[in-house]
Amino acid sequence: MKHILLFFILLSSAAHSNTPQHNSHKTHKAHSYVGFHGMALILAGDKVLASHMPLYAPPHNYQIVYEVTTNDTHLKIIKKALNESLKKQSQITILPTKFDLNLLINKLTPTLNTTVFNGHFERGGTALFSTKLTFKSPLYVKKLAITQPAKEEFDLIKVSAGQGVVIHKIQSKPSYDSLSLVALTNGKYNGKLKCDAPVTTALASKLKPCFKSVPSYLETRDFAAN
Repeated sequence: MKHILLFFILLSSAAHSNTPQHNSHKTHKAHSYVGFHGMALILAGDKVLASHMPLYAPPHNYQIVYEVTTNDTHLKIIKKALNESLKKQSQITILPTKFDLNLLINKLTPTLNTTVFNGHFERGGTALFSTKLTFKSPLYVKKLAITQPAKEEFDLIKVSAGQGVVIHKIQSKPSYDSLSLVALTNGKYNGKLKCDAPVTTALASKLKPCFKSVPSYLETRDFAAN
């Protein structure tokens, strides 16, 4: 009887020790849409835009851009920080508290408790302050379609009659996420939505001639070949 009891104790212990690793792997692959979703901020005229930082794996496989706002004091600080980051070619990012990304996928307008970072929130960025950020208006919501097209593809986001943002449609590796400000005439873009810039370390300088401005946001690391 003692031997049988010992056998079941050992069997239970072995099963228990293997469970966390299995569940962790499964959770990583099939992560809930309720979680932490970091975003980059850019300044488009007098408007602050938040761009979801996508990844290839669900639930982060969405390119989403919203106009966001907050109280006057924090909005002024954010705009000032964005102007400074543009000069330094650095980033201002945000990390809302855990929330359901489906709110943004379905183009709703939630107000979220958010921490604002100077720099990339996951790569050494410094937390500046926390604020309630309202996702005021959806400008772009698109699920990643992992394809291998013959050429790079871009979409145009209209922010106002005179301001637009060109967004690169993320494709199969290697690819990139970018937002470039462009001038509009009566809401129309007179340029071409194309750029044959190869994905290299000099990508920002290669995108500049295509859209007449250095990208306000550019991310290659999360979409690299290796």
